[in-house]
Amino acid sequence: MCTLVLLWRTVPGYDLVVGMNRDESSMRPADPPSLLGSEVPVVAPRDRKAGGTWIGASGTGLVVALSNRRGRTSDTARSRGQLVLDALRAPSVPAVDILVQREVREHEYNFWNLLAATREEVRFFRYDGRLTMTRGHEGLNVLTNEGGNVAGDAKAEAVQDLLGKSTRKPIEETLRALQGTLRTHGAGRGPAICVHGAGGGTTSATILAVSNADVGENVLLYADGAPCSTPFRDYRDVVRRLPNPR
Repeated sequence: MCTLVLLWRTVPGYDLVVGMNRDESSMRPADPPSLLGSEVPVVAPRDRKAGGTWIGASGTGLVVALSNRRGRTSDTARSRGQLVLDALRAPSVPAVDILVQREVREHEYNFWNLLAATREEVRFFRYDGRLTMTRGHEGLNVLTNEGGNVAGDAKAEAVQDLLGKSTRKPIEETLRALQGTLRTHGAGRGPAICVHGAGGGTTSATILAVSNADVGENVLLYADGAPCSTPFRDYRDVVRRLPNPR
């Protein structure tokens, strides 16, 4: 049950701040964030099995992330992680919209939710045999396996409880609040954000902040394991190699 937190147009100097836990099989390893491609540079961690990713940022100013949905489990379906890489190379959020419409017509996919965001626009896409889109809003947005900003989603409500008073703090305070949120285990009957289970759970965590003015101020933190027990490492030198969006 992946969980993504997006703070949009609320952190001073950073219109895009994202934190995400990847929940996956422990038998599915991944490489930490690196610079991928040259024509359209992309920074993302990479799944070693299928070669795709679940979250990344591009030189076009896009942030794209994906969570799986329950349902179809075809072994012949195209990799959802490859779809994320394709979307990251699009020039804009509307171009991602056109891309995913074409993709679900032309290829078989197991079900997914996808976030595409820039400083100007946020859209959530859901594919469960039918493609639908909703728009994000200023402030706190949450994507889980249920979709983006889904009413009644217990995980989204838990994130809102944890971060509700931290959405307009300076960047360093925001980064600490996101780390704390991604490390959280469920209390009482509440859902866990950091998940542990037989054979899998939260296998990594990513925090990305895109500066409004200077790529030299971009932030990328990555925990290559459950964030409750794995320190976040600083990958700012990688994300700062992205060009300034035009």
